[in-house]
Amino acid sequence: MLLSRRDALARGATDAEIKAALARCEIAVVRRGIYVPAAVLESLDATGRHLLEVRATLLASAPAAAAAHGSAALVHGMSLWRVPERVHLGIPRSSGGHVGRHRHVHADGLTERDVDVIDGLRCTSAARTVADLARTLPFEDAVCAGDSALNRHLVTPESVRESLSRTPSHRRRTAAECVLGFLDGRSESVGESRSRVYLHHLGVPCPELQVTLMLSDRRTTFRPDFLWEDEGVIGEFDGVSKYSALARPGESPADVLVREKRREDLLRAHGWTVVRWTWSDLTSPQLGRELRRVLAAGCGGARPRTTRVG
Repeated sequence: MLLSRRDALARGATDAEIKAALARCEIAVVRRGIYVPAAVLESLDATGRHLLEVRATLLASAPAAAAAHGSAALVHGMSLWRVPERVHLGIPRSSGGHVGRHRHVHADGLTERDVDVIDGLRCTSAARTVADLARTLPFEDAVCAGDSALNRHLVTPESVRESLSRTPSHRRRTAAECVLGFLDGRSESVGESRSRVYLHHLGVPCPELQVTLMLSDRRTTFRPDFLWEDEGVIGEFDGVSKYSALARPGESPADVLVREKRREDLLRAHGWTVVRWTWSDLTSPQLGRELRRVLAAGCGGARPRTTRVG
């Protein structure tokens, strides 16, 4: 997919031909001296473009360098709240890190024990990646990445803590431990992880995640995002990707919305209070106030007519 100027010249192309291909928008620059077919670049989302930049940056870097931090997280397939603006690299040295226009080099004292090779790309191991992000990212961002890694079974809490114990820097070690103590692999999306952090910061009681409920007909089951069972309250995060994932073959987004509305009506009919929210609600205290209100109202009331499964 990637073509370097050096390889192109070795194959008989000339600089004039490369410039002409750029002028005709047949190829695009990924990094200086590294190109990709323009159609390929246009087809990629932000994550795909970043991964392409990671590959190009490693081609132009020292052999011991490895994708690290947020860049390594994307190589491993973790979900991030925000795609990194720069390519992050780790190097074996413990000094000499720097931030440039297109890349951030971390002098993290990497050893080969900390490095994996995925799809031909050198990157920090999943455990080391989560440990690094827990040390360096804001709490919310780090939780999103760590939840995703646990959910995908890329790491265990023990493997991350072991990796954290071997990092040469003790800076922000306490902050990292706070992140690790909050992670929950049952969170299935960035939206759910951000919701957990939001609820935590506003002092809303901690919910259970992904509990399967069976209705009184003993046939119909539901698996809400968040559950406050004693209070009879269900919380649902509504993101665009969620409805895409829920769509059955041939269903439109409108079909999914209708089906979700019927699902919600069934839950309400069985005694549950259902609270839904979207991305924009996670920047306002109003949702927290509403949840505290319905949780307080549900305390001591009649239990919904459902049964936990499993």
